[in-house]
Amino acid sequence: MAIFPYAAQSDSAPRRRGAAWSPPPLEWTSILCAAALLVIGVLFVRSACSIRTGAVRLLWRKTLLRWIPLGVTAAVAVARRDYRKWTDLSWVFYPASLLLLALVLAPGIGETQGMGARRWLFGFFQPAEAAKVALVPTLAFVLSGSAIPGEKARFRTALAVAAAPAALIVAEPDLGTALPCLAAAWAMIWVSGVARRTLLALTIAGALAVAAVAGAILLPEKLPPERRAKVEAVTDKFLFGHWKDRVLVFVHPERDPLGAGWNRRQSEIAVGSGGRRGKGYMRGTQNILGYLPASVSSSDFVFSVIAEETGFAGSAALLALFAGLLGGVAATGLRARDETGRLICTGVLAILFVHIFVNVGMSIGVTPVTGIPLPLVSYGGTFTISTLVLLGMVQSVAIHSRGEP
Repeated sequence: MAIFPYAAQSDSAPRRRGAAWSPPPLEWTSILCAAALLVIGVLFVRSACSIRTGAVRLLWRKTLLRWIPLGVTAAVAVARRDYRKWTDLSWVFYPASLLLLALVLAPGIGETQGMGARRWLFGFFQPAEAAKVALVPTLAFVLSGSAIPGEKARFRTALAVAAAPAALIVAEPDLGTALPCLAAAWAMIWVSGVARRTLLALTIAGALAVAAVAGAILLPEKLPPERRAKVEAVTDKFLFGHWKDRVLVFVHPERDPLGAGWNRRQSEIAVGSGGRRGKGYMRGTQNILGYLPASVSSSDFVFSVIAEETGFAGSAALLALFAGLLGGVAATGLRARDETGRLICTGVLAILFVHIFVNVGMSIGVTPVTGIPLPLVSYGGTFTISTLVLLGMVQSVAIHSRGEP
């Protein structure tokens, strides 16, 4: 029995008895690149944790034996079902994701981690990742035009749909996961064909918001001490302290090299010391000597471990695999024969691109440090599963896209 249904015929027309079976039209480029990235992830999570003790040393086994099988199983289940059915069920998944995000913030329920962040339930489940998965089909349902008449109504509804989970995720605080959600919303609104002036207004509003936050962090540095204290007292009520530290360290790299700037500095040293061919697998000194902290070397800064051990050649190969993954998703969206399929692929493409760009960027010092992992490579249970589910949606579009039902 085939894993995927025969998709070259309509759902309503059964396959004739004795008819020759042909494989479903999967998007093989993204499948092969994703498989290679998962293998690389297992290998270098093992390398990053090789000098650790206890359960941390065996995180790679948990990835290999638990998270990847669960993620692949979920991806196959999603791909088997017509993606339009998932958009129709978004009215169930989206409210459920908001409820889970609210539970994380509820006193006594969400688990508190470093810097007071509340991001986990049950010790392993991260609702923000589930919210990303629910957001894509929900936005596709809203923007496809089949449910909400009128461009302005669809645009406003899409903004509200994206803003609700993003606000709850930022409140955890987890700015890193909120960024892909906002990027997916912007890209999907753009692909939906909204008026250019409306999209321009949205882009300008987003740029002004970023500029306002950056100004609130950087401008007090230029003020006299007495005025600086008053301004900082106001900004501290609206901005989390570690946000300010990371932006200031990004603008002034020499600032606090033993504190807020430690991870960035050690990551840059690791990447630069890899040279052309690297130091060899499990021989990266920045990791072995503990300069890259155990809390980040297998997750947010796994690219630094890869760059140090495989050098420029290995880093370029890794980025080529990511380019193939993104290209496969984009090709599926371009081939989709209905707007819903194009929107789903656009949302998944935007989420993956932001994760890759920001993670690699912070590892080499061109973007501020943000807690955002590298897709299919960094350690993370819920993150690995959610990424594979999103890729399963793309395969559903490749299999079932035959125009409007």
